Amino acid sequence: MKRFSLIAVCFIFTAMFTVSAAAQGATAPSKLGWIDTGAFADEKEGIKRYVSAYVSLGNEAKPKEQELIGIQTKVANIAEELRKMQAAAPQVPINEQQFRTRQDEGARLQREFEFKKKEYDAFIEKRGGELLGPINQDIGRAIQEYAKRKGFAAIFDVEKLAQAGAILMLDPSADVTKDFITFYNDRPAGAASAAVPR
Repeated sequence: MKRFSLIAVCFIFTAMFTVSAAAQGATAPSKLGWIDTGAFADEKEGIKRYVSAYVSLGNEAKPKEQELIGIQTKVANIAEELRKMQAAAPQVPINEQQFRTRQDEGARLQREFEFKKKEYDAFIEKRGGELLGPINQDIGRAIQEYAKRKGFAAIFDVEKLAQAGAILMLDPSADVTKDFITFYNDRPAGAASAAVPR
């Protein structure tokens, strides 16, 4: 309910701003547009600097991801081994010591996985902020510049609105995603840099 109220207030203020801007004369911005920020990461048609930083983050994270996958595989193999031992129990007696040892190994690996997953998440948050943070700030400034140049009173982030369940209808003619991406990619490199030192 609170989220709906906040979104409703935003739309009301935007509508009031648009009406008052239109009343001030033809020079005041009165257009509304929307951008799908999820498209920024598209490898073919996205924002080049954003994609490059995202790929760098993926490359840096790959060894950690492989380690997590390896641990998951070991846990799955142990679980399957224990399942087979239990399934064969009527014909082949279970070696209780061996069974408990494998259970303990699986539990130890599961704890190791959880610990390393927390480390991985912390790494992604920190390093992602270092690599993508400056670019996101530069994109925010570029959206302001784009809006002024093109005469927009407001530009909405349609991806965030969709996540909030706040979209009832979208006019495709108000989609400025591709135009903004072209505008951004054609700009000279700003403050954003994909090569942030660790």
